[in-house]
Amino acid sequence: MRMFVTRRIQTQGLADRPVLSIVHALGDLSKRWSNRNYSFRRKAIRRLVLQSGFTEDMSHKLLDSLFKELTTLKLIGLLKAEFKDPLVLDGFRRDAKTSTWHRAQGPRVITHIFSGNVPNPSIVSFVLGMLVKSKNVGKVSSKDKGFLDIYLDSLKMVDCGLASGNSLLKANNKKALERSIQASDLVVVYGDDRTLSEVRKMIPSKTRFIGYGHRVSFGICLKETLTKRNLSKLARNAATDIWMMDQRGCLSPAVIYLETGGEVSPLLFSQHVTKHLSRYGRWLTLYDDAVSDFPKICEGKVIHFQAFNDIEKVYKKLKPIRLSLQSVALEGNSVRRQGAALRLAQLGINRICRAGQMQNPPITWHHDGMPNLASWVRWTDLETR
Repeated sequence: MRMFVTRRIQTQGLADRPVLSIVHALGDLSKRWSNRNYSFRRKAIRRLVLQSGFTEDMSHKLLDSLFKELTTLKLIGLLKAEFKDPLVLDGFRRDAKTSTWHRAQGPRVITHIFSGNVPNPSIVSFVLGMLVKSKNVGKVSSKDKGFLDIYLDSLKMVDCGLASGNSLLKANNKKALERSIQASDLVVVYGDDRTLSEVRKMIPSKTRFIGYGHRVSFGICLKETLTKRNLSKLARNAATDIWMMDQRGCLSPAVIYLETGGEVSPLLFSQHVTKHLSRYGRWLTLYDDAVSDFPKICEGKVIHFQAFNDIEKVYKKLKPIRLSLQSVALEGNSVRRQGAALRLAQLGINRICRAGQMQNPPITWHHDGMPNLASWVRWTDLETR
């Protein structure tokens, strides 16, 4: 029986379907999900509110942020960014610079293992798997399954052929997970570092593994942005970054560093952010007039504000956790912002955005500093001379 299941998983796929056909199908589905009256969206909203504990407003913003990045145009943009010519996924394509023909092939089978803290990565991961024409098998968290099953049900209604390559395992069926991993060419895991370590032990040595583990994010406001004119908007944007996802994800800021010497003091700015947060719910805000160690616990509706007079002190505190750094909302004038961005990149930050955008990563963002698709495929080069 085990051999039969493994063989069936390996032979299903989308190898003969044009990649742009897949893109258009997924983009059309995203249009449906962008409509607040779409029945599957309404079902997902109920799930997010009753099971995941998000507010209805946050749930809608979560879905809006997700599906505006999964449009036809943006998916084509992703393919072009990673492959230059998306049609390399359909067959050999000639590179004009090298005169070599190239072909990219996705894994026959991908096993995706998801954490339960935030739901969006599971949708994105399956979309990426479909773009590279793989058979996708997913295991969601037993604590919070998100709405991947609802999304896949909606796909069945609009494109049975595309949907047939996707399946979900029962959250607690360890034997089925082991069989899926054994049949896979790639295993993608989202979770804490302990989960990644445990799954890695289950994977055959020749099977590729990509793990998205524990990461932390933060904000930096340089003094030239702390002005009376800018205060309300910047505080509102910072509060949005903190509020969205209830600080459950790796893109939620745990600390906001505020430079002294501006027109508005760091303390006053933190008070304005706290005022905006109070409109969303109850949050604990902690202010420190000096830079201290990065918080060990980065969740639970707690936000830290730390003032600094020398940004080198911030870099020094971040250096010990450089392997866990993810995203930063960086505000400053163009010259100082560029200089800070260079230093942050050296520390390991892989995404630098504006305040208010931390929870809205573009589909082209290099998650954990890696390509989204290019690292999933294998290449064949056809030389003609």
